[in-house]
Amino acid sequence: MCDPAMPPAIDFTHHDFEPEALVVRTDYSDDAAWRTVVDLLNQPDDNGFEVRTFLVDDRAFAGASPDDVISAAAAEPALEVVFLADAATMTGDHPLLAVSTRSQELEDGDMKLDREFRLAPPEVNLMHVNLAIGHMDFWEFAYHAALAADGVLRL
Repeated sequence: MCDPAMPPAIDFTHHDFEPEALVVRTDYSDDAAWRTVVDLLNQPDDNGFEVRTFLVDDRAFAGASPDDVISAAAAEPALEVVFLADAATMTGDHPLLAVSTRSQELEDGDMKLDREFRLAPPEVNLMHVNLAIGHMDFWEFAYHAALAADGVLRL
């Protein structure tokens, strides 16, 4: 039975998580700010990567937690990260919340990192591409975000 308080499952039909970063809007307080976020996400990439995002703009996700969004995206088990456009995203320089769908596997000497951090919208595509090709993992990005004075990853 489906819990009416839970957001619906994300339909990946006609979408491919590998080239497309999944961005889910969870805050509906400022449509102009959301349009700015979308514009920032669609800026051409300086590294030559094609910018592709799968935007979920569905009021059923209003107020959804990171765990709610991860549950809604569970149909795509290979997905490593989801990006949330939450209330904090609609302010300032619009940092999105990057959330790992996996637990950190610690080895001796590794720093325990949060499974979520903020990043500037133009960094979403670069992060997603690097994860998709296996060049870097989520925790490398989380580490660099943890080093930033404001906790926001800007590459």
